[in-house]
Amino acid sequence: MKKEIKSIGILCVMLIVCASVSLAIVPDSTYIRVSDNETFDQYALESYFVNQDPDPAEPGSYVDVKWKIENIGSKNAENVFVEILPKYPFSLESGESAVKKIGSVWGRQIGDNGVVVHYKLRVDKDAVEGNNEIEIRYSYDGGNIWVKPHKYYIRVRTHDAILNVKKVSYAPDPMPPGKKTVLSIELENMADSLLKDIKISLNLITILQSTTSVSYTELPFSCFGTTNQQVIKNIGAGKTNTVEFTLIPNPDAGSDVYKIPITIEYSDELGTNYSKSEVISVIVGDEPILEPLIDSTSIYMKGQVGEVDISFVNKGTTDVKLLDVELKESNYVKVISSPKVYLGNIDSDDYEMAEFKVYVNDLDDSRVPLIINYNYLDPNNNQYEKQETLQRNMVLTGLVAVLEAYLQ
Repeated sequence: MKKEIKSIGILCVMLIVCASVSLAIVPDSTYIRVSDNETFDQYALESYFVNQDPDPAEPGSYVDVKWKIENIGSKNAENVFVEILPKYPFSLESGESAVKKIGSVWGRQIGDNGVVVHYKLRVDKDAVEGNNEIEIRYSYDGGNIWVKPHKYYIRVRTHDAILNVKKVSYAPDPMPPGKKTVLSIELENMADSLLKDIKISLNLITILQSTTSVSYTELPFSCFGTTNQQVIKNIGAGKTNTVEFTLIPNPDAGSDVYKIPITIEYSDELGTNYSKSEVISVIVGDEPILEPLIDSTSIYMKGQVGEVDISFVNKGTTDVKLLDVELKESNYVKVISSPKVYLGNIDSDDYEMAEFKVYVNDLDDSRVPLIINYNYLDPNNNQYEKQETLQRNMVLTGLVAVLEAYLQ
């Protein structure tokens, strides 16, 4: 029994000694923590938060950052200093001190009673979009000993992550109906940071929805070799990239200017998604194939006055409009009638006739050369001007005339 009492006594003494040692090692001293207990966007490392305004900050502008100083100890902190340690892409304005003297922070001065410090920082114009590190440190003995809490992060993002359609081209131009054409769309990243997961879609079918029905409008194009969507992994700040689509206008597509809606979807480095709609224009058409021919003539010898009929045959898939024809005088032919004839429009696979009355002055090896100038427009108002010399064998023409008279 005495041994047990003695053991208990020794144990109590040891506990008292340990408690005394503990109190000597961890005295009731001053504790300072940096936190933000307000409702702002948080960049949390353990229990610390930073407040910034604006959020996110924009390259080339300013951002205000705030911290709250709290004393969770029971003693007063009499000589508190706080210093910000800015590094790229952040900097202090010239003349502004990084060190702020807080003075006294009373014991248990926490919560709404905490001391708020703030700095106005300039954000470099080339700042990388994302979370950029910022550090502070504090001292509660006038700057002899400094404590650096957890790191903080300031979010930076360009005001608008703009992906611009810089250029649209295609070859051949215009797009011939029924033939393959390569359509190129050049995109330019006008933001200050990387843009990624870029999807470009050609909207060749438009859905029109009303309260009572749904209808579809289909453009006269088909994608060849790929779908109507292309993907670019990323485009760096200030860089460009080009996507290509192989299109085939329908064989019966009319010559015209067609508007193709496109949708561009992409993300920035912070994971924000963007979507924009644009309209590009392409021209469908082909060069008309217009062939003039001497259809008939009543002339078959030199020194004769007669009529010449010249037909213009449209052998192409594209219509012709505003056709104007002129028969030029030469050493061989004098034009008795009006030298100009307006024929107007000629549809594909059709023809029109121009009639002239001429006097034949001379022959060129039994032929009479007829020099004609003609000009016209295609449906897209491209102008064409041509000159051709048509030859007519007068001897053969005379024989044919005699034979026709005999047969009659």
